[in-house]
Amino acid sequence: MKEKIIQASIESLRQEGLKFSIDTLADKLSISKKTIYKYFPDKETLALALYETYYADVKEQAKMLVISNPASSRFELLHLYFDSKTMIRKDIFNKYKLNKTICSYATEQNDALWEIVTASFDGQTSEADRKTLRIIVDGSFEKLCNARLDPNAVIERLVQLL
Repeated sequence: MKEKIIQASIESLRQEGLKFSIDTLADKLSISKKTIYKYFPDKETLALALYETYYADVKEQAKMLVISNPASSRFELLHLYFDSKTMIRKDIFNKYKLNKTICSYATEQNDALWEIVTASFDGQTSEADRKTLRIIVDGSFEKLCNARLDPNAVIERLVQLL
């Protein structure tokens, strides 16, 4: 049940930001709020658990892609990175105090994911080039969000440029 609550929370976070309610989450899962509070005493604990679960899963997927075939997995790696960026978009956070803690944690995890992604470059790029590439990728992500572009098309083009 704990895992179902976390997965539903990740979906709710993407749709509503951290302002999603425990009531809505309970309704979505057809369980009582009491059941959620049995596993997570407050929303902050739940939010941190959902980010921990999300980033552990994403980083593991990225590591497996790098191990399997780094050069041919760049599309999937960038897709994972773009998806993780959606978890730290400023508009996903609201005015609650816990956001600074969660945003800081998520940003650190996103940075760690970027390091895994750049491991797929296999020494082909310098540190300066990697920093430049991150600026380009992050800028592309912002443009993608603002222009409502197809993420796959943007990622495919970025992979071609690599």
